[in-house]
Amino acid sequence: MKPIITFFVLLVTTSFMLGQTNLELSLGPTWSNVSMTGLDAALRPQRTMHPGLEIQALIHQSFGESSFGFSSGIKYKEKGFILDENMAMNLFNLPINVGIQANTTMRYIEAPLNLEYTIDAGPAKIYAFAGPTLGYALSGDVRTKANFLVDININKTDLNLNDNMYNRLELGANLGVGTAISFGSGSILFQASYSQGLNRVLDNTLVDLKLKNYGFGINIGYKIML
Repeated sequence: MKPIITFFVLLVTTSFMLGQTNLELSLGPTWSNVSMTGLDAALRPQRTMHPGLEIQALIHQSFGESSFGFSSGIKYKEKGFILDENMAMNLFNLPINVGIQANTTMRYIEAPLNLEYTIDAGPAKIYAFAGPTLGYALSGDVRTKANFLVDININKTDLNLNDNMYNRLELGANLGVGTAISFGSGSILFQASYSQGLNRVLDNTLVDLKLKNYGFGINIGYKIML
């Protein structure tokens, strides 16, 4: 965590020596999943997207009068995946589906460093961004529930992220597009993004299971000039 905070402070300090500087505050939903390797494909469970939340505070810095700039800051982001297993059974000659669901949630603090390109379209600006991210897993848990006519919560298990099979540090990449519409003394932001983990967040050598995060997000926020 200390290197991330130090990097952020240095970036904010030096950014004022360049062109225009803006502060973005935004949030929105995320949908994430994991790619699985190692385990035989026939044994891999069915996975669905995990809904989560992203909250971020970013500094946007332009390079003089050019259309290029960069952004960085800090964000809270929830990632994970959902495992679904279902089976059909017959009860009093009525077909009934019985399901078990395991919802894994990981909570990260991330520091992105994005290169941006902006097109000025009058009252609105269209921009694209891409770059690396460095994340640290704060906590994680697995919530299991069964479905037998109604949903039944079974239990919640906290993950021991200090176990050697977990990697709390995650190096990733993200890219996205958005638009900034002038409003008041700043701009309202709408953006969509995709993120991809580059290193394994779980490497279980016992069952030869390796996981990498990926996901999508939609944010709305507000940006002001500093």
